[in-house]
Amino acid sequence: MALRSTSKVSFAKTTLSYPLFAAEFDPYNRGFLVVGGGGGESKTGVPNQISVLDVSNRAAITTALELELSRDEDSVQSLGSLATRDGLITFAGINSSQADQNAGKNEHLRSFELKYPPRKRQRTDISDGDEKGKIEGMGKRSLFKRSTAPKSETYQRGLRLSPAQKRETGSKRIGAAATGMAKDSEIVVFDATSATPQDSDIITRIDLPEGDEAADMDIAEPETSEFSLAYCTDYDIYEQTYKYDFTAKKAEKTPNGPRRVHQMPYPDAANASPKSRSKFRCVRFLNSQNLVTLSNKSNKSGAELRIFHLYPTGPATLLLTKSLPSRIKSAVSMDVCALDADKSGNQQVAIAVAGSDISIEIYVTNYQRATDTLSPFRSYVTLRDVHQHQMTKLCFSPFHSPSRAPDPEPASTGPNGEPIPPKEPQPAMHPGPQYIRLASVSYGNTVVVDTLPLSPLEPQNKHSRYVLSHPSDERFTTIAYIAVITMIVLVTAFLLQSFLTGFSESESGPFSLLPQNFRHFLDKPANAARGVQYELASKVESAVPSNLPVVKARLRDLLATHGGSESKALVVRDGGDSTSLSVDVHPDREAYLKQDTAALHWDQLSREQQAEWKAKLVQAGEWTVEEGETVLKGVLFSGYAGMVGQVAAQALGA
Repeated sequence: MALRSTSKVSFAKTTLSYPLFAAEFDPYNRGFLVVGGGGGESKTGVPNQISVLDVSNRAAITTALELELSRDEDSVQSLGSLATRDGLITFAGINSSQADQNAGKNEHLRSFELKYPPRKRQRTDISDGDEKGKIEGMGKRSLFKRSTAPKSETYQRGLRLSPAQKRETGSKRIGAAATGMAKDSEIVVFDATSATPQDSDIITRIDLPEGDEAADMDIAEPETSEFSLAYCTDYDIYEQTYKYDFTAKKAEKTPNGPRRVHQMPYPDAANASPKSRSKFRCVRFLNSQNLVTLSNKSNKSGAELRIFHLYPTGPATLLLTKSLPSRIKSAVSMDVCALDADKSGNQQVAIAVAGSDISIEIYVTNYQRATDTLSPFRSYVTLRDVHQHQMTKLCFSPFHSPSRAPDPEPASTGPNGEPIPPKEPQPAMHPGPQYIRLASVSYGNTVVVDTLPLSPLEPQNKHSRYVLSHPSDERFTTIAYIAVITMIVLVTAFLLQSFLTGFSESESGPFSLLPQNFRHFLDKPANAARGVQYELASKVESAVPSNLPVVKARLRDLLATHGGSESKALVVRDGGDSTSLSVDVHPDREAYLKQDTAALHWDQLSREQQAEWKAKLVQAGEWTVEEGETVLKGVLFSGYAGMVGQVAAQALGA
């Protein structure tokens, strides 16, 4: 994996025995990553499997748990996890066998109980044989409506749970599952507090327009028990809010049906095909009011990020757009990680995009609560050649603000004014180094976990929020960029000044502030370069005949007046470009021919030269084809460039 030289990103990599399609970190970032995939319902011998990986070590990935699934069913396509005290309850999207589907039975939503194995803290720890983790199935459920197609190919394309919150009262979550390749596409929103959701746990069903399916979806929790679902199809973004009572299992929807907040615009060109519109690939909440989307342009011509602001009603507003580097023809996955906010609500958000060139782009944007604005995308790092094969999924570990040491108690006095010593302070809990992890998986069976270091925005303040890209680094980059541009401008100005006018005679501008002897010194290289040019120009100017009386007029007028004179020279000269000609009469033909040896009579010109001169005469309006060539036989034709070249050669040889 190639990283920028200034990057502090570290990575670990492992290879499993099956292709990977899904990945999900522990919701409370306890150092475990769940991945799934497989060969599907086939006889290839590639297993379908779920693996739990220990990623607590930044330098290595170890397999903590594995569960091989039936090879008569589909592979794992999506994952979502709920935290328990000693492990996880993981939901997985796994299709039943094709035979079961044809019989109208597809238990696509599976749930598994994961118990983490204990980690050894010391080498002297003795491992108990019973202290092994485990992973086992808990239940199967079909949430989608029964397909009416003759042959059902419906599968659970997407699964998303609301984010886990650190609360003393616990965090109740909801989930959403979306169909793929269904005749009648739908999204089912359900209560995720149950390991095996029942019909009573279904909050709502969303029927999608015919021909559409949800490309991606995300859930935010603006307030306790209030959830906002956003999802995108190829060309549209929708949103709906649910205020859900987990006890009574009742939901208040706003609006009653999902509202379309944005539609992908059509191409500007009048004759462009509607299919040339970009397509949405991913959608994520940055916070409860702002979304970021990933879209691919048509014909694999690029990808871009867009940030939208949501309003309680009406369409969303496009705030920012960022085109990905041109080497990324299309993007395959995206995820975001919102870092902790300060008391004012300001926070930084990291955005990662997996490109078709097997690279990952990581950007940051800063949210300012007072103005409800986001800063432009800033590139943090580019990770190249992350895998050998195409990536299928990437995901960030969630970041929860670490515990801080309590503030010291203020000094107090007793009833008689005597000082009372403060209570014994609690053990210091100053946060140690903080990181976020980014996992990516691929068709090639590989898992890569990149560890990105965070830093406190205010190092001296223990309550400071954390950032991935510090403003001081951003300022340094900006200053360096301005310095480079300024240097280029100064060097360009220096060269122009030296070769055009020099420094010695400069009486205005910044160079006039330099000492006179230093300006003479700066002029030496320029004078050496200009010397040949000035000397040549002066010799050419003195050599060109300028003391001969010349009469200038139109060719037709001069032919009528002087055409029969054998002593005078009627000269047509090329002005040096493709359109201008000069027509002159010199009183002494012989004297002129001695000065301009390049001048030729019409009969002395070759056929090609005659054709070129006729074209120039016609273009300049000095002659027409109907006038014939006879009128041109008494005229001398001279190329000015040839004349000057001859004189210059003589001058240089002098």
